Amino acid sequence: MTRIWYRAFQDFFSVRRLWLFPLLAGFCWFLTLTILLVRWLAVGRPQYPKQMNPYVPFISDIAAHQFKPVFIVGCAATGIAFFGTVFSVHHVRYSPKFYGLTDDLPWRQTTSLLALVAGLTAAVSLIFLSIFDTDDAHVRHRHLLMGTFGGLFVSAVTTTAVWWDQIWGPAVFVGLRKWCIFNTFLVLCQFGCGLAFVILMYGDHFKSSGILEWCLTYLGSFWLASFVGYTMFREGYEPIIEREDERQPLLP
Repeated sequence: MTRIWYRAFQDFFSVRRLWLFPLLAGFCWFLTLTILLVRWLAVGRPQYPKQMNPYVPFISDIAAHQFKPVFIVGCAATGIAFFGTVFSVHHVRYSPKFYGLTDDLPWRQTTSLLALVAGLTAAVSLIFLSIFDTDDAHVRHRHLLMGTFGGLFVSAVTTTAVWWDQIWGPAVFVGLRKWCIFNTFLVLCQFGCGLAFVILMYGDHFKSSGILEWCLTYLGSFWLASFVGYTMFREGYEPIIEREDERQPLLP
């Protein structure tokens, strides 16, 4: 009986099921944000104690006073699924059962390892961030927030660097390039949105910075979900083979 359950578990989390991690990560984060936002709107947009932004409360402000259990569960589910997403995205690149890009340069595999470490840091920080809220543990919450965003930033940049060859290099796998481009576009959007958020927040433009924080976090849910395109296994998955005459130089 134990062997049967082990095989079922192993089959479920095989390379063909890894797309569930980014799907769950994106869905859980989107749902968590939406519950908090709808709850705040439904109760009449209250202003909470110690709320720094007088116009639009930051996510941590709402989570510290309303639906904190939902925020903790949502962050825990997102954090676990996010680490699974980072692992899946880099695993399928080297797995002989999927893309099998094992002839990569040594720096690329080292960068993948760095992405995994950064992803684990972000996931753990996010989980503890939901527990130590901004109201009861303001300083600790701020440090964990830096750990979360720092880990996400490093993981996003390193993952983009690892898959960069699938954007600018020859098309090798059917449908992969469009997902790489879309994912990179979301990374750039998040970087620009995050930079604007920091500038506006420290410039005391609270209303704009509050809106940007919600835009940034919602963009994050779509960024997570976009990794489904990297990890979705397709039956009969065949690489695009360039014709021999197309490999010849244009000029002698």
